[in-house]
Amino acid sequence: MKSYSNKLFILFFLLLSFSVSAQLTQGKRIEFERRTDIDEENLLIPMQENGVLLMQSKIEPFRRKFIIDFYKYDSTLTQIWRNSFVPEPELDLLKTFKNEHFFYVLFRKSDKIDIGVLRIDLETGDKTYVEGNLLTNMEIEHFVVLQSKAFIGGKFNDRPVVVMFSFFDKTSKVLPEVHSNNLVINELDVDEKGNFLYLMLKNDRNCQFILKKYSYEGKAISALALGDKQLTPISGEILNLDKDTEDQHPILMGNYAEGCSLFALGFYLKHLNDDSNIQYINFADLNHFFSFMNPKREEKIKLRIKQKKQKGKDIKLRYRLLLHDIIQTNDGWVMVAEVFYPEYKTTPSSTGWNNWRNYRIGNDVYNNFRYSHAIICGFDKNAKLIWDNSVSLKDIESSELNAKVQITLQDDYQILAYPDESLIRTVVIKGNEKVKNLENFDLKTNSETEKIVDTERTNLAAWYGHSFLAYGYQSVRKNNEILNNDVFYITKLTYNFKEENKN
Repeated sequence: MKSYSNKLFILFFLLLSFSVSAQLTQGKRIEFERRTDIDEENLLIPMQENGVLLMQSKIEPFRRKFIIDFYKYDSTLTQIWRNSFVPEPELDLLKTFKNEHFFYVLFRKSDKIDIGVLRIDLETGDKTYVEGNLLTNMEIEHFVVLQSKAFIGGKFNDRPVVVMFSFFDKTSKVLPEVHSNNLVINELDVDEKGNFLYLMLKNDRNCQFILKKYSYEGKAISALALGDKQLTPISGEILNLDKDTEDQHPILMGNYAEGCSLFALGFYLKHLNDDSNIQYINFADLNHFFSFMNPKREEKIKLRIKQKKQKGKDIKLRYRLLLHDIIQTNDGWVMVAEVFYPEYKTTPSSTGWNNWRNYRIGNDVYNNFRYSHAIICGFDKNAKLIWDNSVSLKDIESSELNAKVQITLQDDYQILAYPDESLIRTVVIKGNEKVKNLENFDLKTNSETEKIVDTERTNLAAWYGHSFLAYGYQSVRKNNEILNNDVFYITKLTYNFKEENKN
């Protein structure tokens, strides 16, 4: 009894000794006035301490004018350069890709095999443009660039196809061992250090996940088939933990499901270039998978799972999961994923740039999504799960299926934030602990005389240090005027966080 009392006293002392001081502050805000008579889209690409790139496309009715403006800002949101590109009237903007030094934009002539690739130098803003063709009238779904070659993936006659397009001689080549029945391209990824292309495919008939590796010249090097009708990877990302070590094996990581289902049961990891077995991590085996719930409901579900395990029953929790890009740390990496539910579907849009409004999941097309919670897991450099946590997203809705939760790291703490209409919600965790519960922050305008009357498509992106970028569309009323101003805005948010000693 004395020992138990001592433990309570120590815990109470620690809670009194340390507190967390945290506050989200809004910095500089940039606004662009919107015209309601044109089709306008804005794409923001954060580049850590190197600033941020904004691509703004404007198409007038009947395509009388099509112009794309590129803006680069530094870490204080001060403009460094601006450049513009005017595509030919027949061109549709399809895909973009960024690496360390360049930003690429893929165009295609409507219903033709003609393509164009625009390259923007991220340092200077200089642009180059090359034209070529696809060899076939394929449906484009993926686009990556490796040095001076673009790899374009998609479908032709319901079969997968990948075209390699060279910027130097403007020639195209179809990659071998791809165009087969029952295969669907899951992802294209590049290894710039090794100069390789990774192609991930899903076999819908035998429920296998296939990883193919190609050389820079487009030659097939290796193929790895994973899964079966019991457990099958359904997504994948190549992770190189130590880019400075030659013998470091890359890791393939993603979600897995039962058979050919689209509902994930958990996560998997596979060390490439060796004979190790694939490692599966079931949602039901995570310690804090339900910590986003209220304590009573969490405890009730955990008890039910425990009782089923004691009876020898196989626990299967099925969710649609959106896996984020892996975040590397000094000790390993952090993985973030969001549980979402598609709510309704519409007819797919036929215009290239407007494809953001429709997302294909299997054979269905959706344009609205509800997010329930996010899962955060920490791994060491040996791919061992160290901790896990979960955060409620309060069933936020979005017309875009993209990553909502953004995360920045400070020492052993993880600062999470996500947008909810005109609000930014923040949570601070430390591994499997919650340090600061959900807090709300209202986005503001540049002046106290201005009022935000409507908000649309608010997005958030982790930037550098402990800062985020909030951006989207708003209607702003100035000085009690009758008419509102429609704007696209970008604003910097900084999370000031420190641990204080009360003694």
